[in-house]
Amino acid sequence: MLLKVFNCQLPETFELFTDKVIDRGWVGEIDKNRRCIQGGISRMEARTLAAIILKYNCKNSFETGVAHGISTLAITQAIVHNNGSHYGIDPYQFLEHEGVALSLLREYNLLSNFTLCEGPAHLEAPKLFSLPEKFDFIFIDGMHTFDYKFVDFFYADHLLKIGGFLVFHDLLLPSVKKIFRLIKKSYNYNFFTTSYLQPSIASKVKYTAVAFIKGKSYWYDWPNHFCNLLILQKIANTERSWNYFYNF
Repeated sequence: MLLKVFNCQLPETFELFTDKVIDRGWVGEIDKNRRCIQGGISRMEARTLAAIILKYNCKNSFETGVAHGISTLAITQAIVHNNGSHYGIDPYQFLEHEGVALSLLREYNLLSNFTLCEGPAHLEAPKLFSLPEKFDFIFIDGMHTFDYKFVDFFYADHLLKIGGFLVFHDLLLPSVKKIFRLIKKSYNYNFFTTSYLQPSIASKVKYTAVAFIKGKSYWYDWPNHFCNLLILQKIANTERSWNYFYNF
């Protein structure tokens, strides 16, 4: 497994819609399902996902965990730019989130290029094997316990093309760190780092000053420049003997 540095700069001509959505701070429609954005990916994370897709011309993708749709919007916009389509797996899009991700995609005329797989990943991901092609890009951001993360990874590894990208959100969570240790020792992936995993002290001071000037909370700006992603590129399928085991 090789370590590479990923440059997450977007093309100058590509205006990412998530920047505007994060700046305004809400998703949904008036008098229907409008709500403030809580959680989700940061501005820099959204830009990184889109940059990978654009740089490597990814055309088909799926993600686990749709929620407010920030990652869904970023991925779908970039995929559509490449004339592709995106799938999202989420059991709670209507049960808890009132369809806000679909409203967001509709707002930016991207809904026709997105398919919602409404159910848990361990039931919906196997259905994706029926599609004619494997995926170029997969984003894992569903349940954050180790068992669910491992199941998401198991299916993602089999559904991903050689050369495709697999990205985990929340690299700093113990469950994701544990999965990463397993992948490093037992699977054929290269991994990428970014310069935005933790802002410098100087950056935090700058972002805090911006928040003060705008009358916002301390964390208003700098978390949106935080990039808590594990970025992996599949370099080969994994073949093992029938009794292989690595104690990770």
